[in-house]
Amino acid sequence: MRKLLLLIFRPLFTWLGARMGSAPDRKKVFTSLTRLLKSLDQKPGRRGIVLNIDFSKEKFIIFSDHHKGNKDSGDDFANNEPNYLAALAYYHAHGYKYINLGDSEELWKYTPREVIAKNVTALRAEAKFQQANAYYKSFGNHDLIWKNKLDVNLWFKDIFSLPLPVYEGILLKTIINDHPLTVYLTHGHQGDKMSDNNALSTWIVAHLWQPIQRYLKININTPATDYDLRGKHNIMMYEWSSNKQGMILITGHTHMPVFASGKYKEHPNNILDLAKVSGSDKKKEIKPTYFNSGCCCFNDGDITGIEIADGNINLIEWQLI
Repeated sequence: MRKLLLLIFRPLFTWLGARMGSAPDRKKVFTSLTRLLKSLDQKPGRRGIVLNIDFSKEKFIIFSDHHKGNKDSGDDFANNEPNYLAALAYYHAHGYKYINLGDSEELWKYTPREVIAKNVTALRAEAKFQQANAYYKSFGNHDLIWKNKLDVNLWFKDIFSLPLPVYEGILLKTIINDHPLTVYLTHGHQGDKMSDNNALSTWIVAHLWQPIQRYLKININTPATDYDLRGKHNIMMYEWSSNKQGMILITGHTHMPVFASGKYKEHPNNILDLAKVSGSDKKKEIKPTYFNSGCCCFNDGDITGIEIADGNINLIEWQLI
């Protein structure tokens, strides 16, 4: 019976997830991104951090949207954990710094207590980066509770060293070929009227979606088969970033990996030389200014992320073999 119902209802819930899960307002998205950027630039430390970086020496891996749960049938991350642990072990061994870009813990469907208790292994793997002074954690709409320092201290005290800062935004600043370049990182839910800590959508997830997902074992995060610029929110993020000189915007939230504003096919091996972004090029119709890390909860166990290393930015996918 479950298989029959899944066959019937999965397309419907996949459509509803795409339709209702993100309802961005263009004006609000633009305003929110601009205000956060201004706050980071003028008052670093209040809502985020500014790091001066040498991209020829420092390496970063960016993952987002794990949605760690309690290992029940509605947990979107449980099947991806072995892949995620393998990826973290690789990046830690190779000297990468880790930027966790939010929605790391799924706190719309589960309590902090059950999520933390069931994900100690993954969290301790993340904590190894903190021990190397190489860990930066951001919050999203599904783990907005980490905006509260008291909650962070309460739930992470046995895993991470305190204090554990959790940011809304992060700026990486550098100079490439005499041109300034800023990499602006935030979860990406800003301006999303259905997801930005909206009480109604939170109730729908907890009381309607969660029971159905548990029974039918639905994960609407289909594997990444292309990296085009799709989805209203991704397009708005690109429109905002394309008007900024010498800036790259990297977000998560949509679970849709995007490379170089969707110009994936024009960049072999998913690699873009950062020097091409730092200067101006008015001849390009599409500017490579927007990237999305995708998610760590695809239903086939794969995860996607963004690497910055050796002067390049790279969209990567880790696959379970």
